[in-house]
Amino acid sequence: MPIQVFAHHVHLSEETRERVIEKAEHIRRIFDGILTVRVTLDAEKERRLVEIVANVSHGAPVIARTTTQNLNEAIELAFDKVEAQLRKHKDRIRDRRVREHGAAPPTAEAGPRPAADAGEAPTAE
Repeated sequence: MPIQVFAHHVHLSEETRERVIEKAEHIRRIFDGILTVRVTLDAEKERRLVEIVANVSHGAPVIARTTTQNLNEAIELAFDKVEAQLRKHKDRIRDRRVREHGAAPPTAEAGPRPAADAGEAPTAE
């Protein structure tokens, strides 16, 4: 998966670049349908902007933008947003595949089975 890191109006240390690449590789573990990741870091006066665009195999690209006063904080928040969006995207794909194949989606509730009517004899299972 190609990872592109761009820095505009800000000096990007090698340590920060490595951390961004490491985080981009981490999101690959969440959803393996990522084709490319582009991370753009920008500085405007007191604000630091981080934009992450992850092109995925099923659907529109996942985009997260974060603006804070601290570049490291902006990086963390942007990757948190991308992770949440990718988890949601993955769940949608999984649920869509289950419905297309005719099976009911798995439910978290494993409650008791409904009781038989009084007029019916219980069946042995």
